Amino acid sequence: MATTVEDDIKNGYVDETILHQIIITEGSKTYLTKKVSEDNKDRLFKPYKDLCAVIATIISACNPNYLYPKSLASTIIEMAHFQAFFMKNLPSLTDFGANQNAADIALFLEDLVFSSLSR
Repeated sequence: MATTVEDDIKNGYVDETILHQIIITEGSKTYLTKKVSEDNKDRLFKPYKDLCAVIATIISACNPNYLYPKSLASTIIEMAHFQAFFMKNLPSLTDFGANQNAADIALFLEDLVFSSLSR
């Protein structure tokens, strides 16, 4: 999510770098629509919701007293995408625009998560 994507030789039919860029630039458009409730009823977001649930479970395992594991899970995924987008396109909205280093976004997210969980 927040690091540089390298193409996997096993998936020669998929350009993972391009796919990653599509996710970064277009991902939130899938649910920021007028039909989001209808699409949700059709279970179109189930894989995304399942991923968030897995991350929330890990968060809860790290700190069972943390009150917002689902919110933190979805926030870190979206924040990874937004920060990568800002880094490339709106650098004044992020601290990563100058160096263009995606690994720094991962460090930021780690800091955010562990700071939140240590309370």
